[in-house]
Formats: sequence, C-alpha cells, structure tokens
Amino acid sequence: MKKLLLATVTGAAVASGAYLVSNQNESYTSLPQLDYVPADTVFFWSQLEGFPYLKYLDVLPSAFKNTHQVDELLKVMEQGSPSSNELFFINLFKAYSNSLNSSADFANTWGADNEFKLIGYSVGLLPVARAQLANVDTFLQTVKSAADNAGIRYETSQLEGLPVTRFVIEQGSEKVLDLVVSTKGNWVTVTADTPFNTENDLKIALAATQPTKALSQTGRIEQYIQDYQLDGHSVGYLDTTLLVDAITAKDPQSNTTKMLDSLLALSGNQDALNMVRNPECQKDFSDMASNWPAIVSGTQSIDITSQYADVKVSTVFASNDNKVLDAISKTRGFLPAHTKNIGSAMVSLAYGVDASQISPMVNTVWARFASAEFSCQPLVAAQAQSKDANPAALAMMTGMLGSLKGMSLSVLDMDIIEHAENPGMPDFKSLDLLLTVSADDVEALFNIAKSFAPQFASLTLPEDGSAIEMNEYLPPGLELNASLYLALKGQHLALYTGELGEKFANSLTEQTVEANGFMAFSIDSNKFFKSLIKAAEIAGEEMPEEFERFIGQNTQMQINLDVADKGIVTDAEIVIKKL
Repeated sequence: MKKLLLATVTGAAVASGAYLVSNQNESYTSLPQLDYVPADTVFFWSQLEGFPYLKYLDVLPSAFKNTHQVDELLKVMEQGSPSSNELFFINLFKAYSNSLNSSADFANTWGADNEFKLIGYSVGLLPVARAQLANVDTFLQTVKSAADNAGIRYETSQLEGLPVTRFVIEQGSEKVLDLVVSTKGNWVTVTADTPFNTENDLKIALAATQPTKALSQTGRIEQYIQDYQLDGHSVGYLDTTLLVDAITAKDPQSNTTKMLDSLLALSGNQDALNMVRNPECQKDFSDMASNWPAIVSGTQSIDITSQYADVKVSTVFASNDNKVLDAISKTRGFLPAHTKNIGSAMVSLAYGVDASQISPMVNTVWARFASAEFSCQPLVAAQAQSKDANPAALAMMTGMLGSLKGMSLSVLDMDIIEHAENPGMPDFKSLDLLLTVSADDVEALFNIAKSFAPQFASLTLPEDGSAIEMNEYLPPGLELNASLYLALKGQHLALYTGELGEKFANSLTEQTVEANGFMAFSIDSNKFFKSLIKAAEIAGEEMPEEFERFIGQNTQMQINLDVADKGIVTDAEIVIKKL
C-alpha cells in the first residue's frame, strides 16, 4: 500500500504538467522566479503575468468549474472508512469545490487576488507548484485546517531560512512522504519530500537554492513565444526528449533518471525498463523523440472584464521532421469561412482533406518508419510487423473520392417544438442548416455519388447556382416542414434550409477551394444544449445531468486544427458573456 500510494501521488503530480492556465494580453517580461526552475525540467506550466482570477471566476459559467466532477470524486473517496490520509485530501477537495462558489469564497479560502501568478515544474520527478498570492497565510491555514480535521500531523521548521510546514503522509507507523508547503514573501510553494529525492532536491524545489542551470538561462521561453506567436503571459511545455531519455536512462546521472530508478526500486519493479535501457534503444528512441521534441501551449490573447472573457490559446505538437510534416501538410483541405469563425453557428464541424494526397501521405509516413535503421529490438520487431502491411489498398479507396477537398455540417439555428400530429415526437418550428462538400470538380464528384443512389440518377443541378428543392427525395418517414435545397455554389455542393442556411450557402460562391486547414469545430453551448434538452423532454428521454449545466451559460467555443512548418497546431478560442 505504501509503494502504491507513493507511485500514485507522484504519477498524478507529474501528469498534472499537462494542465495550463491562461493569462492576460500584455508583453512578456521575464519572471525572476524562473531562476529557480531547473533547465532540465520535464514539464513546465506558467502564469507569468498577473491574472485577474477573481474577476474571471465571477464570469466563468458553473459548467466550466467542474465542481460536479469533484463532488462525484468525493463521493467515491468517502465510501467505506477513509483513512486519515484520504480524509486529508477529501477535505482539500471539498475546500476547493466550495471555494468556486464565488470570487469572495475563493479569496477567503486560498488567499488569491487579481494579480495571481503561477508556475509548475519538476525537479527531477519531484513536482513543484508555486503561486503568488495576496495572502499566503490564508492558503497555509486552509491546508492546516484540512489536516486538523483529518487527524494528519504536521511539523513546522526552517530550511535555509525559509519557514516550512511538513504534512506527514503515513501508512501505519511508516512515513510515505511529506507534503511540504513553504512561503517566501507573497509566494507559496507546494512540493513533496519523498524517499526518492535528496535534501538538495528539496531545497531547489522550495526555491531555497538555485539549480546548477536555470530555465531563465536557456532562452527557451522566449524562443517558444517567438516561434509560436504566443503573448508570453502563459507558456507551458512537455519536453518529450527529456522524458524519453529518462525512461531509457540515456544519461544515468540525470536527476530525473536517478529519481525514476529509485521509484522503480521502491515499487519492486527495478527491472521494468531493462528492455529499452541499452545503448541501441537509447539512441533509437532519442532520435525519434528529437523529431517531436515538445508539446508547447500558451495564450495568444485574453480580454477579461466583469462581464465577459475572451481567451485564445494555441497548442503545438512541435516537430522538425520536415519530410513527415510536408506529407501531412499536403493533405490539408478546404474549410468554409463560416466554420472557422466563432459564433457563426449553434454547432458546426468541418473537415478539410485533399483526398488525392491521403495515400501519398500514408505511404510517406509508413515508409519513413519501415525504412529507418533501428538497432533497438522492440523497434526492430515493430518495424518487421509494419512491413507486412500494404498501404497501397488505401489508394484504391481514396481514388473514388476524386478531387474532394472538404466537407462540413453546420446547424446554424433551430427551434424545437412537439410534432403537431405525433405527440411525444420532436419537430422543428424553424431550422437553419447547411451541409457542404467542396472539391476541385464538385460536379464530377456529385455524379459519382449519384451512381450509388439510383433515385438521384436523373437529378441535374443548374450550373448558375440556382437551387433544387429536395424534400421529395427524403427517405420515407423523414419529414421536414421547411424547404430543403441543393445547389452548386462555385466549387461547392450545398444542401441547406432556412434563411441563414441560404445566406451562408450563397457566400460559398466567392470562396475558392484552397488548402486552409484540417478541422474546425464550434459550438454555442447555451443554444445547442437548450435545444437538445428540449427535444429530449418532448420525447420523454432523460439527458445526462452534465448537459443541463450548460443551460443559461452564454459560452461560445471555436477549435481549429492545422499544420505549420514547426508542427501540428490546435488553436482554441472561448468567449464567455455574463447573462
């Protein structure tokens, strides 16, 4: 149990490095606290400029606070007879959940204000979180109160002149680890003191001493900001190269590798990684990781007032494998303008793909792996299996798609009512919908599609873009009170209904099919879930409780996926307006 708890706490803390906090739209200024972050940290996330967290919390919809998920976790944790350790974390989770009720509750619980700053990183495998607060004593008192109510003992001492409070996590009479909290000025630091770290590791984690080489000396943050057009206020990354090198023990003396060795020994699995801990695997895996060296994320802009929040975040799967990136880039397709603009639709999903390039792309990626010179046995075995696959069959499948460049479906607006003649059946009082197919020769593609649907064999679309009513072609049992139209709009096939559907369909005529992305998704949560729940109520069906939490939340979200010369990029924007 002791070993399991130790591994679980450490693994969860390291995994939390994927979490990133957004921040304000101001120019980047180096934070002095980065002098205490090791240059070889495996992960890093930050709030480098003061963030108006209390103002943001008052605008943030309850559905986005995830308190229900915390409450469900608490129910599971409270089952049976929780130990003192479990009660300690239960109390902390409860304090967190309750603090999200209002900005005042959050400030009174954690001591935060509207100049909130935060950094998280690792010293080896030791997770560290540091935050600038208005009142560090408030934060410490909340943790102490959780410990007191759980019967967890804690000790106060000094380390290099810093006040340190150790919350002792024990299993029986044996200590598993200490949760350590220290304060310095208006900064609070939370980390752990475990059997696999040294006292010097703890001193660095608590910012009592500086590492041999600090992140601030590398220029890495500045480079990421420049390379990925970030605003510099929130930057985070996962260093895949360092992570892989630690797993393979490429540098046995690195702090991360030594801690991982100790952790494996404590769990009784010291030989678990022997298969990849040899010179051949160290080289092969390191070479592979170097082609995709990091996952980088950060804010591009943010605007927060007492009435709304507008946040843009970019995440990049960084790569310097130009051959693969070029092959992927050639499969980029066309996304209609309305699918890439936030707020245009109730819900919209678009895929851009150059069908003629799918097979060449797969061949390139497959050949890249199949022809690589590996010496590592697990990779050699995987390579041998891959050679049995034949991606040529894919060419036959994609060849039927001809000049396809993209497709989209957008529910622009709708009003759900009960069907007049069939009680218990949802119906549309109004519906604005647009389905598009884009291609270099969309008419030829339409003719290919007709060969699979005999009922459309005699259907000819006017070349001038005028529409044909399609209601008579709907499948039996599917009725639509409004007229459904099909039309050729330049290089696009548009199936639409409603005034908005017609408006956006007509706008396609001026849009040239060109490569502009891979995927676009948008949603207006209040409109979409309100209609979805209304339809379920009419049909007498129960919807998940999570859906109801989005009602009354005026939130719009846009996510775009694309590829650039430095990697695969996901851009996300969320706009929240207070109702």
